[in-house]
Amino acid sequence: METLVSVIIPTRNRRTIIGKCIECILNQTYRSYEVIVIDDGSEDGTEDTLDKFSSNDNFKYIKLGERKGPAYCRNLGVRESNGKILIFIDSDIFVLPDFIESHIETHRNHPEGIVGVGPVIAISKIDEKLPEKGSVLDFSNAYFASGNASLSRDIYLKVRGFDEVFNVYGWEDIDFGLKLKSLGIKSVKVPRAIGYHYQPLPKEEDIDSLIEKERERARTALYLYKKYPTLEVKLMIQLSSFHRILNRLLTGFGYIDKKRVIRILNSNRSYNIKRFVLTVFLTRVYLDALEKELKVL
Repeated sequence: METLVSVIIPTRNRRTIIGKCIECILNQTYRSYEVIVIDDGSEDGTEDTLDKFSSNDNFKYIKLGERKGPAYCRNLGVRESNGKILIFIDSDIFVLPDFIESHIETHRNHPEGIVGVGPVIAISKIDEKLPEKGSVLDFSNAYFASGNASLSRDIYLKVRGFDEVFNVYGWEDIDFGLKLKSLGIKSVKVPRAIGYHYQPLPKEEDIDSLIEKERERARTALYLYKKYPTLEVKLMIQLSSFHRILNRLLTGFGYIDKKRVIRILNSNRSYNIKRFVLTVFLTRVYLDALEKELKVL
């Protein structure tokens, strides 16, 4: 008898793309699984988009009346699930038919209990041909990344789930990974379980919301550092003079500002160049917000 797998997906205001995410995860070679979507108070009609999946026995949708944050949503998803193996993905991730099978195979090969972490590759279009390899911007050495990771229910319970104080954007998965690491749980790469992260370049009117997300990320970064006041975490959240100086250099000491980012996004430059410039600018926003948060403490 196949091991039951629970795929847990938190979402918020992703009506235009979550349908594709669910279609992918319901089209798997591995047959013994359930999909649980926790809607974090969406206001864009996400519920209507997901209604077409309601007749599928593998699918369960729960909508919250207010925003609680991704940590709360993932914990609720686990409580509502029955699987022995848990897979966490984000609602802007698309996968291939052997995605679950690849995660399960890794767990079969490591009966001692591990966390499986699959690669995440950014794509700019929903229907584009999916690449086998990502760019240097896709590199991650995270111990645990909630956009594409798996572990047993027993291990999840051992670390007592996600810390729900992380109730906005950022760091709840890093915190979870640090707890796993402290218990000696090994992190194993699952190279075939690729998650394709739909990451289109933002429109001009979307820039302000991205800026606000980085400010949220700065606030949660300081909470993470309070929990783990170590050099490792300090470097993770970029709380060092080196990171501030490097960022000033990359942004040309303020030359790459919001107006120039918008101009580059509207230019004929390649997707990766635009993505790099946007990442550098948002990192500067994050570091500036981090400095301001430190002054308040």
